[in-house]
Amino acid sequence: MENKKQPIELSDIFSVSGDNFLKTHNLCADQLKAFHDIQNCRTSALGGHMDRCDSCGYTKQSYNSCRNRHCPKCQYIKKLQWVDKLAANLPPVKHFHVVFTIPDCLNAIFYLNQGKTYSLLFKAAGQALMQCAANPKLIGAQAGAVGVLHTWGQTLVYHPHIHMIVPAGGLSQDQMEWIPSPKKFFLPVKLLSSVFRGILYRLIEMAAVKGEIKLPDNTSDIETLKRLCYHKNWVVYCQKPFAGPEGIIRYLGNYTHRVAISNHRIEAFENDKVSFNYKVLQNRRHEKEHCPGR
Repeated sequence: MENKKQPIELSDIFSVSGDNFLKTHNLCADQLKAFHDIQNCRTSALGGHMDRCDSCGYTKQSYNSCRNRHCPKCQYIKKLQWVDKLAANLPPVKHFHVVFTIPDCLNAIFYLNQGKTYSLLFKAAGQALMQCAANPKLIGAQAGAVGVLHTWGQTLVYHPHIHMIVPAGGLSQDQMEWIPSPKKFFLPVKLLSSVFRGILYRLIEMAAVKGEIKLPDNTSDIETLKRLCYHKNWVVYCQKPFAGPEGIIRYLGNYTHRVAISNHRIEAFENDKVSFNYKVLQNRRHEKEHCPGR
């Protein structure tokens, strides 16, 4: 289990270096609460309870969990519940794993306007998927998907992208027939990438013109924004179809109910420096091309 006791935990690092960190950094109320919750999780600071076996009468005292969604030890049960609930609502067909990501030249815009730009990212990804799937030369069906936003990479760099669970097909226009997609791929990724780029740029441009988002200092006008968006091709990643949705749901469950770094990834903590491991996935083009340090 991911939340079992590890030799070095995030809470240990907070306890040793936390005071110095708080003196030099200004945290908002939510960040400060998460900091203290993680530090105190499963310690006497949060109190405890007694577990008793109904069969043999054995008792064991346990400390309470903080239940903060940012704590690396408190999301395992919720993840299992999320996985079971989602698995029960997906159609019994093969599924693709599709990832929509942005080039890192747009990171500043997204970071300055997180609430608005994340909403636009979901909207653009959904519209691109539905528009391409509805093309009669491709599938000609009404597609659907479950989307999950992820904002960091394995190396903890800022990296907004959306993971989607996409059924391998869709409904006909009259919603009376299931139209399967090609067996080996869902949609041409180059076409999907181009459509996604066009839709997201248009949405960002409209929001900027209306004053709904703030442009960073290095993007002073719409023309500069357009050059950034169209400077290079964008990447949409599509993994081969799964026999069923269970595998990809468990995979995405780690994204929805796991914090930026889990305790089991921490290798060492010496002289105020933390060493942690991360995976280099050669077949994940979106992570290789848009995650610095990969």
